[in-house]
Amino acid sequence: MSSVLIVDDEPAMREILRRWLAPAGYDTREAPDAETALDLLTFSASDVVLCDVTMPGHDGLWLAQRLRERFPTLAVVLVTAVDAVPPTVSLRGSVVEYLVKPVEPGRLLAAVSRAVEWHQTALARGPEHTTTTDPIEEWLGGRRSESRAPNTDRDRDPE
Repeated sequence: MSSVLIVDDEPAMREILRRWLAPAGYDTREAPDAETALDLLTFSASDVVLCDVTMPGHDGLWLAQRLRERFPTLAVVLVTAVDAVPPTVSLRGSVVEYLVKPVEPGRLLAAVSRAVEWHQTALARGPEHTTTTDPIEEWLGGRRSESRAPNTDRDRDPE
């Protein structure tokens, strides 16, 4: 069973995400902020971190950077209500997906599934490969653009 740590400052959002993930077979834990997430991961590993970008204190991008440094085989899915950070900026290292709220359950489950697959591949390759190259681009090999349905008009490529 794959494990997902849900990091969001809104308890209701954590609950919704947990309710979508648990029936799909994911073991879930929750953290209300980035610091708590780091503490939890220090003592108990997860396969994926599902993290809100905008939170009080340290934001999700800060957390993603710390996770990349400390846990290079841990996959990250960023979720935000405000499309403030372009996916091309945030999709680096272990950040597998960038979702803009409102997120549909099927889209979330697909993103977490891809993150679990990336995590398993990163474990097999070893952490040294995740810090010297951009393994997400290598692993996806163009799959991101094919697998990501546009969430909004902002996500579509200009014609």
